[in-house]
Amino acid sequence: MNTMNTDPVASKYCQSLAQAVACLQSFRYEKAYEYILEAMEECPDAPQPHNLLGIYYELGGEIDLARRHYRAAYSLDPTFSPACRNLEQISLALSNERPRIFDFGEAFC
Repeated sequence: MNTMNTDPVASKYCQSLAQAVACLQSFRYEKAYEYILEAMEECPDAPQPHNLLGIYYELGGEIDLARRHYRAAYSLDPTFSPACRNLEQISLALSNERPRIFDFGEAFC
């Protein structure tokens, strides 16, 4: 049985992450930011909110802040592959003309 479904903190955390991803994908960036901060409050040591915050900042053109949050996500969990991919891609995107594909890490809950 998955305890994430019965834990109210985990449930709110998962909902906040899912809503943040939906908002980022539908260009509602300020609302996404609110959901990301909610997720950070629920689970401050989780890498997922930092990864999403990196995407948020990157979409807003704040590349240095994006890179910092991808690194924070990686520092919190070096096995969290979305942060690794986004960190790698942000470095390549600066010297590459290919469209940027973000890894939202949607299998978080």
